[in-house]
Amino acid sequence: MNPEFLINSKLPNKKLKNTVLNQTQETSKPKIERVLRWFEKEGDDLVGEKVIKNINLEHLQKLFKIDSGNPMYDCYSVESFEQINYLQSLLNFKLDTKSYDYLVECDLVEPN
Repeated sequence: MNPEFLINSKLPNKKLKNTVLNQTQETSKPKIERVLRWFEKEGDDLVGEKVIKNINLEHLQKLFKIDSGNPMYDCYSVESFEQINYLQSLLNFKLDTKSYDYLVECDLVEPN
């Protein structure tokens, strides 16, 4: 048997391929921001929004009782006393739950 037959220089290097794949997965991760939005209770019109900075996904998942594998890209109603207090302290902003419905949402941030 010809040993050169076992080595094909035209095939990609497996180590190089895995490195490129890992880099692609990291750079293709979407850039997101979490946003608190509030809507009229009557009529559902958007009243305002605030970007939530420096929020920890793990803490947010526990706060909203979401599975740790869920990246929380959906909308989540702010309902519990604990959720309201956490967001008020984080944003330094008073939530008026009698007048408005509040949602934590996720927005895609376009690269510059």
